[in-house]
Amino acid sequence: MTVSTTRRRLLQGAGVLTFVAVGGAIWRAHDREVFVEPSGPAYDPWRLWNAPDFAGTPLALVAAGILASNPHNTQPWIFRVSEGQIDVLADTARDLGTFDPYLREMHIGLGCAIENMVLAAPANGYEASVEAAPGSLFDVERGGMVQAATIRLSQGGGKRDPLYAAIPHRHTNRYAYDRQRGFPEDLLRRIATMPAENGVAVSVFTEGEAFEALGQTIIEATDAIVADDEMIEDSHRWFRDGPREMARERSGLALDTAGLSPALLAAAKFLPALPAKQSHGAWAGQTRDTHIPTAALLGLISLRDRYDRPQTLAAGRIWQRIHLEASAAGIAMHPLNQPVEMADRDRQLERDAVWEGRLGAIIGDPAWQPTFAFRGGYPTREAIASARRSVEEVTKAE
Repeated sequence: MTVSTTRRRLLQGAGVLTFVAVGGAIWRAHDREVFVEPSGPAYDPWRLWNAPDFAGTPLALVAAGILASNPHNTQPWIFRVSEGQIDVLADTARDLGTFDPYLREMHIGLGCAIENMVLAAPANGYEASVEAAPGSLFDVERGGMVQAATIRLSQGGGKRDPLYAAIPHRHTNRYAYDRQRGFPEDLLRRIATMPAENGVAVSVFTEGEAFEALGQTIIEATDAIVADDEMIEDSHRWFRDGPREMARERSGLALDTAGLSPALLAAAKFLPALPAKQSHGAWAGQTRDTHIPTAALLGLISLRDRYDRPQTLAAGRIWQRIHLEASAAGIAMHPLNQPVEMADRDRQLERDAVWEGRLGAIIGDPAWQPTFAFRGGYPTREAIASARRSVEEVTKAE
């Protein structure tokens, strides 16, 4: 065999290996939807939220409710529907474990769904009134369905709230914001003057000592969560590794909504999923380097009693309205609730109430207990929709 023949065969072999490698890369890129925005049945609820098939029925309210903000996209709801009412049930099996040991954030998410449903009622010929389940979050039993509220329906409708049209446009935006543009004054006034009713109050900051203190508290609380192995494992359980897993679950967190740059998103989707410690470390880096430095507004929703069930639902309703108001005005919003999650964790482990103290110092009024933190600002990139379970999946007939 000559040297030239040997070289030719080696080059041919290398060509085959290159073809296989490139072909494998193309297949993986296609399988992982590296270069396309997610679509399919898991995302259809955003398009079908006011479909004619639901119009004028209680299911139209459910179709709006399932598009609500909720923690980690756990969608912790089931709706028991009859002609005269909708029972909103907390599916306590869809919890966040040590991330939400008292189901506080779960109930905030249920309150968000309730607000969307109340907004959808007049557009579908109903008047809606809400009866929240009484009691404390400490007394909620886990492991099954627990009544959170009842929405009573009567015929008649009424004036449609302008925020109804914003429901399919509200998405959590985890990208950088354009802080140099500030925050629109009219929207700031509307948020700041939301009534302190049902034991709920809103505080917003755009500069100054409280703004800086809240931002630093959020950053340090994120670092504390990342240092807690049990918390990050409970959180990581809701991460979906690729489009096939998301198509199956239709809930949870995906890379597409993580606020990554296009290049970093493509690389992250192509490569194997990171373990919990690394992925949450990257989240802490985003919080420190992007989320807080680019925020034009930081805010807190506070309650008279953080663990009162009706007040917690009311906090969710207020947050949903704030987010819808912002979406209608072209403003991005993003929950940053890490300090309150750490306050819950301190209580669960019977530790000194360090994070409670830091939040209390920012509010400056011991009569109010912060339960929800968030940021806002002009977006630099538009957020995309998260996956949702369908109306049929979350509805039970009476």
